[in-house]
Amino acid sequence: MWMNKKQKLKASYYNSFFALIVIPILLIILLSILIIRTMMVDSAVSNIRRAQDNIASTLGGEVKDVSLRLSHFVYVNDNEVIKNAAKTNTKDVAEKYLYTKILTESFHYAMVPVQDILSAVFYMKDGDHTYMKDDITLSREELRASSWYQEALAAPNVVKVGFYDRSVTNSRKNAYTLTIAAGLSPGMDVDRDGVIEMTALFVSSRTGGLIKDYNKERMLGTTMIADKSGKIIFDAEGTMALLPRNISLEQPKFRYQANGRRYMGVVTEEPVTGLKIISVVSYEALTRSFNRTAAVIVAVTLLLFALFYRFSSYFLKSIIDPIHHTVEGMKKVEEGNLLVHVEPKGQEELRLMIHSFNRMTRRLKQLIQENEEQQQKKHEAEIRALQSQINPHFLVNSLNSIRFIAQMSKYESIARMAEALIKILSCSFRSNTGFYPLKEELEVLDSFIYLMKIRYSDGFDIKYEIEESCLSCLVPRLILQPVVENSIVHGFSGLMDEMGIIWLTAREADGFLFLEIRDNGKGMSEEEMSRILNGEEEKEGKKDHVSIGITNVKTRLTLNYGESCEFEMESGEGRFTRTFIRIPIRRKEPEDQ
Repeated sequence: MWMNKKQKLKASYYNSFFALIVIPILLIILLSILIIRTMMVDSAVSNIRRAQDNIASTLGGEVKDVSLRLSHFVYVNDNEVIKNAAKTNTKDVAEKYLYTKILTESFHYAMVPVQDILSAVFYMKDGDHTYMKDDITLSREELRASSWYQEALAAPNVVKVGFYDRSVTNSRKNAYTLTIAAGLSPGMDVDRDGVIEMTALFVSSRTGGLIKDYNKERMLGTTMIADKSGKIIFDAEGTMALLPRNISLEQPKFRYQANGRRYMGVVTEEPVTGLKIISVVSYEALTRSFNRTAAVIVAVTLLLFALFYRFSSYFLKSIIDPIHHTVEGMKKVEEGNLLVHVEPKGQEELRLMIHSFNRMTRRLKQLIQENEEQQQKKHEAEIRALQSQINPHFLVNSLNSIRFIAQMSKYESIARMAEALIKILSCSFRSNTGFYPLKEELEVLDSFIYLMKIRYSDGFDIKYEIEESCLSCLVPRLILQPVVENSIVHGFSGLMDEMGIIWLTAREADGFLFLEIRDNGKGMSEEEMSRILNGEEEKEGKKDHVSIGITNVKTRLTLNYGESCEFEMESGEGRFTRTFIRIPIRRKEPEDQ
């Protein structure tokens, strides 16, 4: 029919071309598009399944790990941890502090110190609790109402696990995450004192971050976690609002419409906990790439029909050849040759791609070189740091030797001076903690006062007014010594008849520790006080180490407490100098100090 001999050659050619080439190719393309669409959707679902399996594997492994950690912590050394925890349930503050410290040491010994452990808590039957690392922000009522808590109470000596869609401590770095809570209620055979109601371990799960990373991939949709009853316990993107109420999460895959859009849901059950991992992705996201590809295929096909031979020749010359050269360059890069340079040819997009490839290889080579240099610098810095540790230890050991010789020679004053200097230097060289109790700070200050009295021939005295409760408050190291030294060096210099006196008071109120250092020295002018507070040079061009020390104290207080602390100085020339410090009360040193 399309070969009608009565038609002109041009029309016959068009008819024949349309019937024998265009229609079959269009049908093949249409059928291929439908098959490809189905394959792309199935491939996307498979990718979602793989992501969910990874999430389930990670979550299951974490649940097993936290359960083993808690069991090991409770039963280690014939239940020694439980015995010590029971002894913290006392009104005796010193005894409670002692056994809490022992518990913390046992916690560090039994647990590998990793960042994912948020807290370990012992909840007593009388309502008290003892915690390690960080305290929990959840109320006791909320905890007792949790299903995992009740399940653990109902099955003593068996670990039960629960989840929270947020951090349960005040640590900012663990905010907006998934928290695993593991609880074990010790039976009478474990807790012979019958004091402990629950032992709980709270761990920050990597699953929350993993889900957030997967949610960035549009083809993987957004993922939620539901418990056995179908209640959503983790939803980082608010996807739960898109789920219809009548959707059953028992089916592995479902489709529905919401807000005029079509969605697909994929469900995978985690075998250890029975939790359901639900991913929701819109068909628009699934087919967007396909639709663009299909449109390009149709457009290119029609264009090929129109251009036919001329376009085929142009295509082989201007497109295939540049791509071939780029692929050859990629193979060389894969073999480790980063000096590859592909000559840009062909259309603008291909030239842009080749330029990007060339820039990528140059940048990759640069990054490798920079990484090697950084590793070398890091290695050198580590060597210098190890070398720098020798000098402080050598100085302290030398002073110990001097003290020993003075004691053997009956020079008690020299031995006492060496001992005082050792205590000050040991505090200065201590690097494992930035905080210690005020009691230790005062002991170091006493050693400093002893040395200064020898230097100034007992030309001054110091008086303490310290509330007993303040001695256990944690303070940054060496915040009082620079202030007292300022009173001695600047305040008492030039005093002739009057005895120099320093009053040091400490009190607590409204959750703050208030420290005040006051002297009856000659005082300072506004200019002198400003110079000391800012650590500036004197007129002679030399920096005063006392002013540097006070500036150091101000800086450390600001870095540790921010705007919640105060450091003020006031002075009356010829009368006094007063320094006021206010810091929040802490009674347990943070773990990261």
